[in-house]
Amino acid sequence: MQRITLAESAGFCFGVNRAVKLLEELVKKNQNVFTLGPIIHNPQVIKHFENKGVRIIDSPDECEEGDLIVVRTHGIPKDMMEKVKSISPNYCNATCPFVTKIHKIVSENSLKENVTLIAGDKSHPEVIGIRSYCNGRSFVFNSEKELDQIIEN
Repeated sequence: MQRITLAESAGFCFGVNRAVKLLEELVKKNQNVFTLGPIIHNPQVIKHFENKGVRIIDSPDECEEGDLIVVRTHGIPKDMMEKVKSISPNYCNATCPFVTKIHKIVSENSLKENVTLIAGDKSHPEVIGIRSYCNGRSFVFNSEKELDQIIEN
């Protein structure tokens, strides 16, 4: 019989653990809690929070003033964050601090005359959010071939 050993480090990363704990606390204290996109990429956790009344929305416009919006772990685009702040003054930003750090680095270092290259999936929420903080031109690549095409053009 084969033996399976689970690594001690198995489980959620720091940012996901932080977001889940934040949302658990918010659900205890608030009735109208919305997450802007799924809080994390885990169907069981999402179902857990849906059973507690948390609703997933795609846009802050789906809420009424005073509703509590929780920003997902992967972050959101810069313009959407401004909209969240205007609709939900007491919003909760559950964006992973490491993702927020990338937003800051990109914002500070992507001058208009520079080009920012981002490795990742251009349709992933985290990459979309990061790209929104670029001040100059930016490109997303998902393979060496895509990077070569960007460099050639």
